[in-house]
This record gives sequence, C-alpha cells and structure tokens, in this order.
Amino acid sequence: MNATLEKYAPWMLGLLRIVTALVYMEHGTQKLFHFPPQLRGGGGPGPGTRAAAQAAKTAADAAVSAVSSMADSAMSAVSSAMSSVDISSSVAPPPQGGPGSMQAIFLIAGLIEFVGGMGLVLGIFTRPIAFIVAGECAVIFWWMHVGRSGNIFPATNGGEAAVLFCFTFLYVVFAGPGAFSIDGMRARRKTT
Repeated sequence: MNATLEKYAPWMLGLLRIVTALVYMEHGTQKLFHFPPQLRGGGGPGPGTRAAAQAAKTAADAAVSAVSSMADSAMSAVSSAMSSVDISSSVAPPPQGGPGSMQAIFLIAGLIEFVGGMGLVLGIFTRPIAFIVAGECAVIFWWMHVGRSGNIFPATNGGEAAVLFCFTFLYVVFAGPGAFSIDGMRARRKTT
C-alpha cells in the first residue's frame, strides 16, 4: 500500500503547492484589488444564521466555562515559567505613522503575496519564491500577531494562518515543486 501511495506523492505535493498558493494569493488580491471583498463581522445574515449563531455562541460559552478552570491552572504554570522571559521588549511595536506608512507596507506585502502566489501556482522559480513568501509569513506572524498582541500562541493571537503558510512554503523550499510545475517541465527538458 505504501508503494501505491508514494507513487502519487509528487502529484499531492503539486496540489498542496497550488491550493496553498491560491489561498495565499487571495491575501494579495485583497490588499491590491480589494477582491474578494473583506466581510466585516463574519458576513451578512441569512436564513437561519441567527439561530445557528446563537447555538454556536451557547456551545462556545459552555466549552469556555468548562475549559476555563483547566486553562487557568495551566496558564498559571506557563506564566510562572515564562515570567523570566519578556517577549514584549524583544518585539518591535508596529509603526504608528498612520495610513501613509502602513499603505507602503501593505503594498509591498500585497505584491509579495500576489506575485509570489502566482509564481507558486505556476511552479516557476518555486524554491526561491517559496523561501521569500515563507519569510514574509514569518514576519507577519512575529510583527503583526505577536507584536500587536504580546502573545506568542497562534490560537489566541490570530496567527494560525501565518504559521501554517510559513511552514507549508518552507516545506516546498526543501521538497521542490512536485507535479504540475513549469520548473518540472524545464528539468525534464534539460535531461532529454
């Protein structure tokens, strides 16, 4: 069975690269072209969404209260262990220059996300582009998520996507583009 699955590994690596790059590229198109539009507050109400939202809120409240006592004891142990480490002093705060300074940063990030995502979808210059976008995702996590919240845990600082993108693209740096790539076609052409 392993031999059968391993035969399809390059195809799955290619699909992982393409799908991840498409999702990543959407962040760039939002910054550059405002598409797809960002929905505020999780989207608009539809039929049944209010009842479903209330049920989800009730379930979430119950889960939070059940886990709260365990989390308090765990967090007190973690905070006492980390009391000697001051994370907030080692991370620079985000710039406070207003829209002008942030527009340049968002333009650069949008270009990296759009152009880098397109390159990864096509599978051209895959390893260097994957290295660059993995680095951008690391910067996003440490600067935007940890820097703004002072919290290193991705589940609570909103940085799960940045961490997953970073390590997926870092894997592509080492594994290569997989199937369905221009890099693969160029390599096959050189060997013939």
